Amino acid sequence: MTRKSDDAETISEVARLIAQMTTNHLTTPIQDPSRALPVARPADTARPRLGELLIQKGYINRSQLTWALQEAHVANALLGVILLREKLIFEPELARTLSEQLAVPYINIDGVGVDRFIARLLPAEIGRAAIAIPVRMQSDNTVQVAFGDPTDLRALTMVEECLPRISIAVAEVSAITEEWQKIARLTS
Repeated sequence: MTRKSDDAETISEVARLIAQMTTNHLTTPIQDPSRALPVARPADTARPRLGELLIQKGYINRSQLTWALQEAHVANALLGVILLREKLIFEPELARTLSEQLAVPYINIDGVGVDRFIARLLPAEIGRAAIAIPVRMQSDNTVQVAFGDPTDLRALTMVEECLPRISIAVAEVSAITEEWQKIARLTS
């Protein structure tokens, strides 16, 4: 298989996995068309909107956000999925911005790697389903777990049933998926 087809398969798989994450306010597709327009939140709101952060960082402009929000509503899809599918942002930009929005660490799995012994504390089928992977043991004996969507309550519950003391981080969905594939190849 060529590198180009590998990339296309990875992009398709990432879009499919992100589209499956549908449990809460960041991961629930927009249901109300009036919410499809970017609206500034009051200054006292603790968490800024994802689209606003992406504009502040210069990744997209307001018209792109408005279009993507409308498209997300029409397609019953997530904002991040639309932006990635249309190649308006890159996956690391989305992950880093989610990290900032949620005030959780961002982990570049390709850069720091994963302690495979620690990763095996979570059954691979649960990790793949939750789009999460244990990365390392921290000094306070919590396991730092990278999630594709740290707000997915279903994923958090699945992981916490196996690892009761976790520290949440965010990483790219493709990096989490690729790491589980590497682990599977090493153990087969």
